[in-house]
Amino acid sequence: MNSKTLRSLALAASLCVLAAQSQATLNVILMIGDGMGLQHVNAGSYYLNGSAGTLAFEPYFKTFVKTRSLNNSVTDSAAAASALATGHKVNNYVISQDPSGNPYETVLEWAKSKGKKTGLVTTVPITHATPAGFGAHESDRNNLTNIGNDYLNSSRPNVLFGAGDPSKGSGSYWSSSQTTTAKGLGYKDVYTASQLSALDPSNTSYALGLFGGQQLTYEYDRTGSTTDPHLSQMATKALDLLSNDPDGFFLMVEGGMIDYAAHSNDIRRDTREVVEFNSTFMAIKAWMAGRTDTLLIVTADHETGGLTSSSNGAGNYPGASWTTTGHTGTNVPLYAFGANADLINPYIVGGACDNTDVYRFMMDAYNAPVPEPATILALGGGLVALAARRRRKF
Repeated sequence: MNSKTLRSLALAASLCVLAAQSQATLNVILMIGDGMGLQHVNAGSYYLNGSAGTLAFEPYFKTFVKTRSLNNSVTDSAAAASALATGHKVNNYVISQDPSGNPYETVLEWAKSKGKKTGLVTTVPITHATPAGFGAHESDRNNLTNIGNDYLNSSRPNVLFGAGDPSKGSGSYWSSSQTTTAKGLGYKDVYTASQLSALDPSNTSYALGLFGGQQLTYEYDRTGSTTDPHLSQMATKALDLLSNDPDGFFLMVEGGMIDYAAHSNDIRRDTREVVEFNSTFMAIKAWMAGRTDTLLIVTADHETGGLTSSSNGAGNYPGASWTTTGHTGTNVPLYAFGANADLINPYIVGGACDNTDVYRFMMDAYNAPVPEPATILALGGGLVALAARRRRKF
C-alpha cells in the first residue's frame, strides 16, 4: 500500500475508535490560576522539584490560550472570566453581558438548567471578578452587592466558597444581610476549615463558605493558628457536596491569590500559591480515579507581572524578573485530563486557541454524542471495505 492508502486507513480507524469511545461528559471541573502564566507554573515547579515541567498537571498540556478582551489586548479578570464562562468576548470590567447590557448565558447557568449541581470556589472574595463571570451579569465588576444578589436571586450555585466574611471587614464584598438571605434560601454557612470539614453531603444541598476577610491567608503566611481552609480542602469538600447528583455538576476552582502576589511582584507568595494550586489538582485527580465521566481543565485567565522565573534548586524560592505590576497579553497554558479531553484539539490553530474556545470545549464535552452501535458497526464496515478495495487495486 502507498502512503495515501495508509493515511486513509488510519483516518477510518481513528473515526471508528472515536465513535466507540465518545460519550457525554457528566461533570466538568474548570481550574483557573488567576494570573498564572507559564513562568508562574515554572516557579512552582522549580520550588518543588528544581526543574520545569514537573507539576502534576503539566503532563496534560494541550495548548496555549489567547486572552485579549473585546476592547483591549490586555484583559482584566472580569472580561477573561466572562469569555471562559460564556464563549463571548466582553469589554474589560464587564461581567458576562454584551455591550448593550444583555446577559450571555454562562456554562454554570446552562448546567443548572440541565439539573446539574454547580459550584464556585476561590481563595479571594466570592464576589470577585473570576467567580462572578460564571454566576452573575453586571456592567461593572465593582458592583459587588449586585453580584452577590445575582448569585442568590438567579444563578444560585449549590456551593459558594471563598473569602468575604463581613465580620472580618469585608462587608463591601459580601454583607451580613446577604448571609441572612442565603440562609433563608437553604445555604449552610461556615467560616473555618473545621466547620467546612463538618459539612455533611447527605443533608447539605447548598453551602456558603466565607473564609477570612478580603482574602484567605497566603500559603506562605500560614501558621498553626490559621483557621482558613486550603484551596485543596475547599475543592474536595465541594466535590463531596456536588457529586451526589446523578445529573452531574459544574465546578469552577480559582487560585485567585496567584494574581494578588504577582501584582506585588512577590515571588515567594506567588510560588506557594501555585504549589497549593498544584496540590488542588492532585486532590481532584485522586477523586477522579476510576471515573470516566469527568473532565478536568486547568488554565489561567491571563498572565500577571510579566514574570520570568529561574531555578535555585528544589526547596528554594526561584529567581524572578518582573516587567510590570499589571497584567500582560501573554498567552497562558491550558491542560486537560479525563473524559473528552481531546475535544479541545479542533480549536487549536498555530499552537493556541482563544479563551472563548474553552467555553466551547466544555460544552462540546457535556454534549458529546453517545454513539449508536449501528454507527460504530458502519464505521468498522467502511474500514474493512476500504481495505478490501485497496487490496484489489494493489
